[in-house]
Amino acid sequence: MLSSTARERLTRIGATLFERGWLSSNNILITGSSGASALIDSGYCTHADQTVDLVEKGLGGRRLGLLLNTHLHSDHCGGNAALQRRHPALQTLIPSGSAEAVRLWDTEALSYASTGQQCPRFTFNGVIRPGEKLRLGDWTWEVHGAKGHDPHAIVPLAPWTSHVQ
Repeated sequence: MLSSTARERLTRIGATLFERGWLSSNNILITGSSGASALIDSGYCTHADQTVDLVEKGLGGRRLGLLLNTHLHSDHCGGNAALQRRHPALQTLIPSGSAEAVRLWDTEALSYASTGQQCPRFTFNGVIRPGEKLRLGDWTWEVHGAKGHDPHAIVPLAPWTSHVQ
C-alpha cells in the first residue's frame, strides 16, 4: 500500500495511483493544466469496467488523451479496448518492440495464449522507444528501457522525481 507521503507527492505532480489487486497492474493517471490527461497501463480485462470508472472519477471532467502501456502483458493492457471504446479519440502508445505482434494480433508472441490469459484486441496509434521524451501532464518524461520482466518494456521517468519533496 502506498504511504500517505508518497500519495501526497503524486498529487502535487498531478498523478493519481490506482492500486489494483491480482491480476491487474497498478495504473497511474496523470493530469495537467494543459488539457488532456494520460493513463499509464490499464489493468486486466476482467477489471476493465472498474478501470473505466476509476479513470472517469480521476479525470474530473477532463479529457483522457493518451494511454501508455509500459509493456503488453495482459495485466497491463487488458483494459485498453474498454478505454478506447469509452474515449474514441484516445491515442494509445505501446513499446516499439511489440508493434508487429499487436498489428497481427499474435497471441503467442504477446504471451496470452501460452499463459491462458485474456486480452481483448485493441489498436495503437504509435510506438514509444527508449531514449525518447514524452509529455505527460505538465511534465516532460524520459523513456527508459526496462528489459527483464518483458524484453520490450519501457518505463517513463521524470528526471526531477528524486527531488520531489
